[in-house]
Order: sequence, then C-alpha cells, then structure tokens
Amino acid sequence: MSDWLLAIATCLLLAWAGRPWARRVAGSAPGRWGLHGLSYLCGTAMVSLAMLGVAFVGLPVSRWTLAVAFLIVRATGSRPPALPERRPLPGRGGPAVALPMAAVVATLGFGMLQAFRLGGIDSIDFLKAWGLKGVAVLDDHSLDFSRLSGPHLFYPLEVSNVNGAVLLVLGHVNDSVLRLPAALFAVSLAAVMWWLLRLVMPPAPAAAAIALAVMTPEFTTLMTNGLADLVLASYVTVCVLGAYLWLLDGGTRYAALSGFAAGAAAWTKLEGTVACAAVLVAVLLVRRAWRTPGAGIWIAWFAVFIVPWQVFQRVHDIPANRSHFKTLYLHPLWIVDHVARTLAETAHWGLFWPIVLGLIALTTPLWWNTPARLLAAVTLPNLVLTLGAYVTHYRAGQADSVEATAHRLYMHIAPSLAVMAVMGATVALSALRERPPDPHPEPARCR
Repeated sequence: MSDWLLAIATCLLLAWAGRPWARRVAGSAPGRWGLHGLSYLCGTAMVSLAMLGVAFVGLPVSRWTLAVAFLIVRATGSRPPALPERRPLPGRGGPAVALPMAAVVATLGFGMLQAFRLGGIDSIDFLKAWGLKGVAVLDDHSLDFSRLSGPHLFYPLEVSNVNGAVLLVLGHVNDSVLRLPAALFAVSLAAVMWWLLRLVMPPAPAAAAIALAVMTPEFTTLMTNGLADLVLASYVTVCVLGAYLWLLDGGTRYAALSGFAAGAAAWTKLEGTVACAAVLVAVLLVRRAWRTPGAGIWIAWFAVFIVPWQVFQRVHDIPANRSHFKTLYLHPLWIVDHVARTLAETAHWGLFWPIVLGLIALTTPLWWNTPARLLAAVTLPNLVLTLGAYVTHYRAGQADSVEATAHRLYMHIAPSLAVMAVMGATVALSALRERPPDPHPEPARCR
C-alpha cells in the first residue's frame, strides 16, 4: 500500500510542477478539467527533461536531485501571462452529451482499475526499453546506460524517466505501480480533448469524439501495459488540435501549445518526430508562407526537447542503432493490405476504423469547403505517413511484424482521426438541416 501511495504522490507532484507550464502554453484559459489534464502532460514532459539536465551537468539522478528538478520546473514556469478567454461553442446538453461522457468515464475508470489490479508488467518493449531504463535510473543514478546493451538505448526518455522518477521515490523496484502514471495519460488526454474540442464543437459532438477515441479495446490495453504508444497519442492529439486552433485563430496564440506537444511527442518516441513535423508542414502549406506567424515559437518548443537528447547521445556515445532502419521495402500494396487487415481485427479496435474512415470519406464533399478541411490538413497526412514505418524497418516484409506493431503505431493518430470523423459528420448534419426546400416540388400524384 505504501508503494501505491508514493506513486500517487509522485503523479500529483508531476501535475503540480507542470501546472504553471500548462497555463503558459495553453493559448487560452483551459478551464478546470483541461488545466488538470494539461498540467499532467506538461509536468511529465518537463520533469523528465529536467532529469536529463541533471545528468547533463554531471550530477547523480537521485531522490534529492529529482526533488530539485520538481522545484525548478515549477519555478521556471511561474508567473505565466494572463490568458485570454475563448468561449466554448454554444450547444445543448442532455442525453446526447451525458451518455457518451458516461461511457468515457466508465472506460477510463475501468482502465484505472486495471492499473491497480494487474500486477507486474511483462510486455516485451517494457522489459527491454521503458522499464529497463527506468530501473537503470534507480540503480545507476545516471542516464548514460553504460551497463545496458541492446537495440533500444536510443529511444527517447520521457516514459523511462517518468518510470525512473517513480522508482526513485519508492527506493526500490515495483513495476506494478508504473501502470498508474501510464494510465493517467489517458485520463489527461480525455480532459484536454474536452477543453479543446469545446472551442470548435458543440458539446454533443465533442463528447461523441472523445467516446469514439477512447472506447476501443486497444486504448484500454495501452493504458496499462507499460508502453509509450498511448503517451505519444496524447501528445500527437494535442499537437494536432493545437495546430487546428492555430490555423483557425490566424495568429500565434496556439502555436506554443502545438509546438510544446510536438516536442514532448518527439521526446516520447521517434515516431512523434515524424508525425508532428508533418503537422507543421501542413500548417505552413495551408498558410502558404514559410515565415508563418508562430512557426518560430513552434520550432523553438520542438527544439527544447529534441536538441538536448541528441547532444547527450553523442556526448555519452549512446548508439543510434541505424541497422534498425537500414532495410528498404518498396512494396506499398503489400504494406497497405497487411496493415488494413490488421486494423480490421475487432478484438483490438471493434468497429473503430470502419466508422472513422467511412465517416471521413462519405462526408468529404460536405466539409471540403468549410474550416473542417483545416483539421483534415493536419490530420489525414499521418494516416498515410504511418505506413512508412514498414518501408524502412529491420523486419520489413514480414507479416508478423505488421501484426505486432500496426495496432500500436496507428494508436498514435487514432484520437485525432476520431475528431476528424465526428467533425465531418457534424458538418454534414448541419448542411442537411440547413438545406433550403425545393422551390419547384413535384405535384402530388392523384390516386
């Protein structure tokens, strides 16, 4: 029980440290639940980065320096600027909101319950990467991983550092409690999605989008299996929605939010670098200007997370494992076929992909000339770019490789695609309701 209390306390401290940063990058006042969720996302990213800073200056990563990292993150984010209000879109509540939100709460509640009851983590990538490096932080009090060997040392450190922080507070290894900080990313994602979606949607579509995003078996599995994919999905989703608001706003208000989430995504997994870089390219193409207002802010936040880790890798000679990506497999039809068949497995996704892709395709003629196409611009390219993981991969061309990884890779973009699908359906329903009556109706036939 004491281990769980210490793990809960560590997670609360992460949110406490990130709270000023949440206000600083939000772009507009996020509301109570949005602030709680964004505080956790900011705190985990910034404290894990501060742990890298501790190692950079040659200090041991210990319980004491971790406490200093918490205080520094909290202090450096203090005195954020006053945030302007952006009112949520009006709309009715009622069962159309209550029912999907009740389903969301039940799904997340089940995931949290699983975090407390499942025990130790035995997933392969956790044992070889995210958990292994977290234990190394506890044992060696450093981040150079000189005692470790294997192909996973080049992975970015957000998740393993968060795991290491929890273990440092505990003072010993107990991987059961590491399910808790992972599950809280899912809860934080839902809270932040509600805040951001209410800025662009009425309450019923916003609730439907969150329900569609979280109510899949794959989502609840990734809440608690110790991997980084749902963590990455949280940051990629915030990056996409922040970029959409950035485009709608026309200024720079939401560039920091999108850029911060992009940097944190890259600090979580390599795939986050590609996915979020595609979002920035989409923004620049839509604006048709390389010197887009806010682009510098976005890139600066991205660099805050990318550059220190790249420099640290070279200083400490952490191998990049280029052999992981040396194979080139140029068989797009094979890739599309195997990925499609994998994502069609209802045991992992239910009917998520037929619903989402069907809604997007069927409503395209109706949303194409509306602001929803801005959301499509920052969302849909990654649907195709994710296939690139199977073009350059050390197990390219192997069906079991696709089966083992496609579910996790497409989780990175699934929540933002759920938003796009509901946005398309909302625009379509609005267009059908507003369609004027036929000025020349056919006369009723006499019988």
